[in-house]
Amino acid sequence: MTQVAVNMKTIDLRKAELQPVAGDDIKTLQALLNLFLTAGDVGEDGSPILPLVLDGTAGANTKQALLAFQTAAHLAKDAIIGPLTWRKLIEQDF
Repeated sequence: MTQVAVNMKTIDLRKAELQPVAGDDIKTLQALLNLFLTAGDVGEDGSPILPLVLDGTAGANTKQALLAFQTAAHLAKDAIIGPLTWRKLIEQDF
């Protein structure tokens, strides 16, 4: 397996529903999460997780998709995108 060097900033989405986070890193996050999402994926509340709009603004939908990814990748389900979460997203190896 090839290791990917990741130099992305840490992003905290714990309060994304109340205070959305925006920027180019969020657009990258949304694109990577869309690679992970498949038809039929559901969030913690049982509602479907739809492909994310690549708008660069992380709100409730991006947070829900991130938590689903962290669960599938056996990462801490904390809504924080740190170096390990970025690496797993980029490598899609879990």
